Amino acid sequence: MFKKLFGTNEPEEPRRRPSSATRKSAQKSRTQSQRRHRVKVQVKDLRVGMFVVELDKPWEESSFMFQGLDIKSSKEILMLQKECEYVYVDYDELSLKSKSDGKSGANDVPKGNTRSDALVSVEEEYDAAAGMHKMASTTVNTLFEEIRLGAQIDGGKVKQAVDGCVDSILRNPDASVWLTRIQAKDESTAQHSLNVSALSIILGKSLNMTTKELEDLGVCAMLHDIGKTSLPTELLTSKEKLTDDERKMLQTHCRAGRDLLVSTKSVMSGAADVAHSHHERPDGKGYPRGLTAEKIPKYAKIVAIAEAYDVITTEQPYRPAVSASEALQELYKHRGTQFDEKFVIAFIDAVGIFPPGSIVEMVNGEIGIVLSNTSDKLRPKVIIILDVNKEAAQQLVVDLSMMETDNSGDVYQIKTTLPDGSFGISVEDFQRAGLRFG
Repeated sequence: MFKKLFGTNEPEEPRRRPSSATRKSAQKSRTQSQRRHRVKVQVKDLRVGMFVVELDKPWEESSFMFQGLDIKSSKEILMLQKECEYVYVDYDELSLKSKSDGKSGANDVPKGNTRSDALVSVEEEYDAAAGMHKMASTTVNTLFEEIRLGAQIDGGKVKQAVDGCVDSILRNPDASVWLTRIQAKDESTAQHSLNVSALSIILGKSLNMTTKELEDLGVCAMLHDIGKTSLPTELLTSKEKLTDDERKMLQTHCRAGRDLLVSTKSVMSGAADVAHSHHERPDGKGYPRGLTAEKIPKYAKIVAIAEAYDVITTEQPYRPAVSASEALQELYKHRGTQFDEKFVIAFIDAVGIFPPGSIVEMVNGEIGIVLSNTSDKLRPKVIIILDVNKEAAQQLVVDLSMMETDNSGDVYQIKTTLPDGSFGISVEDFQRAGLRFG
């Protein structure tokens, strides 16, 4: 699926409605032995896994291709909700249990990777997430400065900062993705570590980790680059491409981080392993030990992906930042060699093909910023800010998953993504000026 998504930027071809005979043939292909009962269901109660056998209107008056619909995605649920008030579904196809069917422990996170598992909307969560991000940023910056001056790591402060981030991400991860994007121009090690922590937690959530696991992962990610506090500031802030000797010196931060964390009793032992191993690669070509996939700790594999994404989307002294979607393509390109393949695919699913904060050009030439993901990976919610002539437009929020149309009556679709700064657009400036989410 991802190969198909990353293989082209061409707009989707419109679906052609099959003939009535084709629809009837498709319906008959399902044996009656599998369809013994049917029940009336309000569209608000539809779930992925149900099979719709009848609408509250004739099939010919709907936009669906066949008489009979296996619901395989939230997109199809949204389409049904847009067209119908109720439908009839096969009883035997009610394969998913309701939320009340099972008991989950206090440390369990919601299962599944769809946007429907968010407890609140990105609009509701953004202010709270921004507050937690600001607090965590202050904590991490202070921590790194104190360590550079010889102080001990305060594990309690790190955990407190991470716990707040975990709580916010469990409510809605898109808000935190937004914050990592608008902070991208800050090149400090501390800010990078905060971004990597948030992105790692978001990936961990998509892997169905418990809250305790997410907290541990967040701490490991927050401290993965702690060894850089032992390096000269001039090396870390150099605007020139590093020499071979400087690159070798920079690589020593992995062992330095391990040594620092091993001697810190207030931080979980796994953090030292992550600091030591986050630049290892599944193909054995990483550093400092050249470990192969089976020997690299799980959390280190996760942190490696989050770190690479943050670095690629941030302007570097030797190259400009690339767009979020281009960064995801780069991760996907190196899956299985530089990065764990399963985790790369989960990361793309977690942040979305078009992550919040991405600048996008629509097929009609208009320019917008992605506000949040929807159930359809290719159709997020976007705010239009420039018209087809690339001039300031009245801001309009468009939910692409609802097949909304432009002034010409054409359905909005994304043509390509653009790096921050394109057409003079700074995502951070728009956010600070009061960019609305809906």
